[in-house]
Amino acid sequence: MARNFEAKNIIVGAATFYVGPSGSENTKINLNSSSDTAQDPTKVVAATGANWYHMGYTQNGVTMNIEPTYGEVVVDQLLDVAKMFKSSQRVTVATSLTESTLENLYVAIGGRTGTNGDLKIASTNITDYSILGADGYSAIDISGGSSSAYFTTGSAYNQLAGSAVAALDINGGSLGYEPIERSVCFVGPAPAKLATGTQKAERIYIGYRTVSMDTVGMAVQRDNATMFPVNFRLLPSETNTAQDNNAAYGKIVDRVY
Repeated sequence: MARNFEAKNIIVGAATFYVGPSGSENTKINLNSSSDTAQDPTKVVAATGANWYHMGYTQNGVTMNIEPTYGEVVVDQLLDVAKMFKSSQRVTVATSLTESTLENLYVAIGGRTGTNGDLKIASTNITDYSILGADGYSAIDISGGSSSAYFTTGSAYNQLAGSAVAALDINGGSLGYEPIERSVCFVGPAPAKLATGTQKAERIYIGYRTVSMDTVGMAVQRDNATMFPVNFRLLPSETNTAQDNNAAYGKIVDRVY
């Protein structure tokens, strides 16, 4: 089918990345008004079943990969395969979180949630962590060293002066541990041709059910920012289906505003 070349169909631009709360499938993103952009976290509002948390700056973009695997039927009468069929599928979303907060690391490693969750922040009691002193200071064993203005003396060790504001367990888990599931959403530009007049276009990608299960590296370097690479594996939804009633991984929507 003949068609014209359309430069306005070329997409260039960064995306805004969100994750949902653990254990629920978000299927939509809610805005203050229809004229707002979902790329602006301040315009996104909380609603039942659709709460999102902004992950801040990213690097190297956000990539969605759809990886089907096909089986083959070989017959004697043909040199090539006679039939191909889909035998499996894998869908992933990858990015690098540049804001190296413990909250972001907690999401990247699939930290456990709840009352006994892996992440403790300043609004909760974090003095029960073994790395912390009884007074809430970060305890560093420097036995044999001398105290200075930067340290206060403790009974078993010297303590780094200053209150701890967050702590994250690197949890070994237990046999049969099930990874934490979250929804993911990222919003970037859509083909400009979709918009008319003063309108703008954006593309919204939502994965209903995802787990973070790949290696997360944390490099502290002289000439590079510390980042958390994260790769989410999308799983088929338990409640949301595509048009043919097969389980859906998520949805990609172009909208104008």
